[in-house]
Amino acid sequence: MNQLHHTESAITAVGIIIPVDWDVKGHPLAFALFTYDEQEYLIDVVNGLGRKLIRMPHKKIRVQGHFKDIVNNRQVITVTGFEQI
Repeated sequence: MNQLHHTESAITAVGIIIPVDWDVKGHPLAFALFTYDEQEYLIDVVNGLGRKLIRMPHKKIRVQGHFKDIVNNRQVITVTGFEQI
């Protein structure tokens, strides 16, 4: 099964959402999609779909989106759609 497909800036990937950065009180600040082929993509939480997606930690998710930036050597995805699988 193809876990990752991307063209110039579009991506569809399957993985789980995991917190990757926390504040001093232990609250998650940043989240990433970890794919089954060991890729890590930060989730852009500026848009509404990204904020909804991070409320589903540790669930198996198929994410559609496009690459926005690179932060600390990690690609950032702006989410355009997702589904729990």
